[in-house]
Amino acid sequence: MDVVCWSDYLCPWCYVGQHREGLLRDRGLSVTVLPFELHPEIGAQGRRVRPDGRLRTTFERIEEECDRLGMAFRRPTRMPNTRRALETAEWTRTHHPDAFDALHASLFAAQFVTGDPIDDPEVIDRLVSDGGAPATAVRAAVDGGQAGAAVDEAMARARRAGVSSTPSWLLGHDFVVPGVPDPTTLLRWVDRLMSRD
Repeated sequence: MDVVCWSDYLCPWCYVGQHREGLLRDRGLSVTVLPFELHPEIGAQGRRVRPDGRLRTTFERIEEECDRLGMAFRRPTRMPNTRRALETAEWTRTHHPDAFDALHASLFAAQFVTGDPIDDPEVIDRLVSDGGAPATAVRAAVDGGQAGAAVDEAMARARRAGVSSTPSWLLGHDFVVPGVPDPTTLLRWVDRLMSRD
């Protein structure tokens, strides 16, 4: 059974969702991560995150989950526009697939662990290069507009599947799961779907 996960690098639950991606792969499933631009309205300057703002309780829950899983987590002080990061990741996934997993993880780490700005082209270039893809070529594809269509198509596919939030998982052909279900529930659903095939 194939799994698709729509994800955005500014979404803290998507950060946690990396753990669920690993569980599914350990179960022998193919997991394809596709871009979903959750907040295209965020401008180039980004959006400040107030410590006592509306995301405070979300971050408290994320911290609890990350502590339980042994995942590092640092509350971000800024939410960037992620379009460049998403285009870069999707171009890398389709044209330099061996480098995608490392880039995927490092973009999340930059946002939720080290605090590096993932809307900065220089930061993105470094992460692409560290992941093993040719940063100059990837950046040229993004700057030249070639990568944008792939993100648009991933978003259109999400809409066709009824997806409107991140993370969202398409298990098999038609079973959509929003959010980050607890591991036991997720694997139980997977087992039931696989038994039907």
